[in-house]
Amino acid sequence: MVTSLIAPIVGAGISYGANKLFGPKEGAAQAPLQNFQPPGFQGGGFGTKFGPGGLTITPTAERLAAVSGLKDTFGNLATELSGQRSKVAPGVSDLRAARLGEIENARRSSIGNLRENLQRRRVLGSSFGQDALTRAESEFAGQKDRVAAETFLQEFEMTNQLINQQFGALRSAAQTGLDELNLEAELGAKLASGATNAMASNAQMLAKLNAEEAAGQGKFMGDLIAPVAKGVGGAAGKLASSFFS
Repeated sequence: MVTSLIAPIVGAGISYGANKLFGPKEGAAQAPLQNFQPPGFQGGGFGTKFGPGGLTITPTAERLAAVSGLKDTFGNLATELSGQRSKVAPGVSDLRAARLGEIENARRSSIGNLRENLQRRRVLGSSFGQDALTRAESEFAGQKDRVAAETFLQEFEMTNQLINQQFGALRSAAQTGLDELNLEAELGAKLASGATNAMASNAQMLAKLNAEEAAGQGKFMGDLIAPVAKGVGGAAGKLASSFFS
């Protein structure tokens, strides 16, 4: 019975000592993973870098200049459109005045000729003559009203178009900056996701290799120590038997 107890104890002691002597040092296998940093890149007007604080995306000077230039172009367009808006009302007013002036000149000429004709016929003061003059005045008044309405609509439409174009230019200027931020965010998300997946894959592979290494070392040490433990245990058993006999 003493012999059967001594052999496992001796084997366990040898195995423990060998494992401490030959086994992997704690933290050694994890060092490559802890020191791993995904590489950055330069391209498309961007520079990326992974550091302790995470991912950093830096636009190049050329890209910043291009984006700023595009925003300034839309801003300049909005300024030009604003200047055109300020000219619409005076321009349409001048057009309205010119057309109304033409109608007034035609009214005076037409009414004057009508009065002369009515007077020659000696019906200027009659109800017929007054009715003819009233109809003529009404016709010219209607023409003036149409001109006023048409020019108002023209002014309104032109101003509305310029307002839409101006705000479109301002929106494009703002959208240019927003698109740049969205592009940087999308790029950062893809790079961060790729780095996370790579590190997760490395961690899984490292765990698998550590498990395989531990299993291999255990089997190797077991095959190596078993005969020694058996021999030492037998010798110790004989010594114990002689001692207790």
